[in-house]
Amino acid sequence: MSFIIIIVLFVIAWVVLILPKQREVKRHGSFIQSLAVGDEVMTGSGIYGTLVEIDESTVVLQVAPGVELKVARRAVASKVIDPNAAMPIAAEDATDEDSEA
Repeated sequence: MSFIIIIVLFVIAWVVLILPKQREVKRHGSFIQSLAVGDEVMTGSGIYGTLVEIDESTVVLQVAPGVELKVARRAVASKVIDPNAAMPIAAEDATDEDSEA
């Protein structure tokens, strides 16, 4: 009976701890492979920049005009979504609030 409990606990631990991590690693790997020159990205440490050059294991980020950083490709955490896409909605809300006051 105790052997069955140990197996059940192992299965639960695998489903709760290991399986989500494996999915995240797979998702991040496919994200890293999809990077292209010109993408605006953020590194895991919070540095924003534009990809200028991509090698097999490194990328070069332009963080300011004339300032480039070479970082590990796996250090790129996410692509930067255009913040201007949400601006018209926020601007309309601000206009509505101003007109009501």
